[in-house]
This record gives sequence, C-alpha cells and structure tokens, in this order.
Amino acid sequence: MLPTQEVIEGLADRIERAYLRRRPMWFRGCSTRRIWSAAALRLWQAHVEDPTVPLDSELYVASQPFSASTADPWSELAGSEARVRYQSLVRRMVRRLRCELKREVRRAERSVRLGREIGALLMAGDKKLSPMGRYIAAQRAGRSDLAARFRAAAAAQHRSCPLYQAASLGLIPAELYPPQDLPVETGDLSMARAREKAALRN
Repeated sequence: MLPTQEVIEGLADRIERAYLRRRPMWFRGCSTRRIWSAAALRLWQAHVEDPTVPLDSELYVASQPFSASTADPWSELAGSEARVRYQSLVRRMVRRLRCELKREVRRAERSVRLGREIGALLMAGDKKLSPMGRYIAAQRAGRSDLAARFRAAAAAQHRSCPLYQAASLGLIPAELYPPQDLPVETGDLSMARAREKAALRN
C-alpha cells in the first residue's frame, strides 16, 4: 500500500519540526525537502510492516540516538536503521505497557478472589489502578455495565498513549477496546503520560 503525497507531506512537516526542536542549532540552509520526505517514507514503511507501530513523527524522531557533535538528518532519520530503531522502541514500549496492565489486572483479580466486591474495588481511589486497568478488569469479570463507567477515561488514556491498544491484546478481545472517539472526561492521566515518557527514556 502506497501513501498519498498529502500523508507523506504531513508526516515530513512534523518530522522536520520535531527534529528542529532536538537540533535547534542545525543549519537549515543545507537541507532539502527530500530529507524529510525520505524520513517520512521510512516511518510509513515501519507502520506498514507492523500496523501496531504508529505513524508518530515525534516519537520517530525521539527514538533516534543523535550524536552530540554533528547533525546529519540524512543518516539520523532517513536510513533503514532509523526505521528499525523506531520499530524496536515501539515494541519495547508496548511490552512495558502490557506488563503494567497485566500487573494492574492481576492485582484487581487477586483482590476479588480474596472476597473484595469488584465494583467497590474498581470505584475506590486506588492510585495503582489506571482507568485502562479498571476498564479491562471489569470487562474480564463480565461486568460491561461497570466497564462503561471507565470507558471515557480509558479512551482518554489511549489518546495520551495509543500504544495501549497493542498492549491490551491478550487481556481483552480487540472489539472490547474502548472507542477512541469518546469525549474526554475529567480524570488523572498523569500516570499514562509518565509511563510513556519513562518508556521512551529506557
């Protein structure tokens, strides 16, 4: 499947802006549009090879280990190694997120086995359970009515880090994953954002 020129140009613009944020002293005069378009094609290729790898220009740029001395976007962003590095980073992030979700769900399910009522458990203000973890635990317990109470907050958590969708595979059926077009409700998404940043750092 080939991308449209509009898609490539949009990705290229975002890649260029993300690169300039990381390389503010880089001299634009020696660049051409081909650099950013070539990098955008590498990003597109990574997504086509593995659809769980998002078309995230900013994360693509952040996944590259830039040299402290010289700036060379051709070698840093447009080579096949850049695509492989990005795919590897995303897969590591998904594995970490999946481990975190599993830990949350096991914690909830262990409490239920010990006699805690699942509704009271999930509605309590336990900071160790994210909205997505609560949503998944409720769905696994066959409590779609209870899961509905966390659907909007779980969808907001997805928007904070779309990799949660791939991370949830194996925990709930794909068709039960919270819709992504729900309105944002108030809720604490700092845990999701912190996890994404931590995964990127490691």
